[in-house]
Amino acid sequence: MQVKSFVLCEQIRQENTGKFMLVGVFGTDVIENNIPQENRWNNPLFFGVYFALKVDRAIDAGFYTVKVEVDNGVVHTPELTLEIKKDGASNLQIPMSIALMLNGPSEIRLNIYRKDSLELVAELGKFSIVNAEK
Repeated sequence: MQVKSFVLCEQIRQENTGKFMLVGVFGTDVIENNIPQENRWNNPLFFGVYFALKVDRAIDAGFYTVKVEVDNGVVHTPELTLEIKKDGASNLQIPMSIALMLNGPSEIRLNIYRKDSLELVAELGKFSIVNAEK
């Protein structure tokens, strides 16, 4: 399994044609939380993640879990279960919504594990939320 792309944005919408539209794409892996200081870490943060995988279905067929992991807070997004069947396209495009309640600056990692296992299969990507500079 190979990660071909990882895009972080504010929201993902799907058009009637089936294509995905990414809104508010972040161009860096460091995001400043610029909510006023008194409320900065009191509200959940929401993100969209769009990733593409290249799979060898004969080898990669099975069940996987996409987990969002944080250093300083709680993930309110349920784990995403992926089923890769033996038949189908070798390129997968997957949108995912993330809700986080952070206690302060944090690094966020998205990883794929074998279902019901701690075996890391792929590192999808990571990004950091930091305090806004004054």
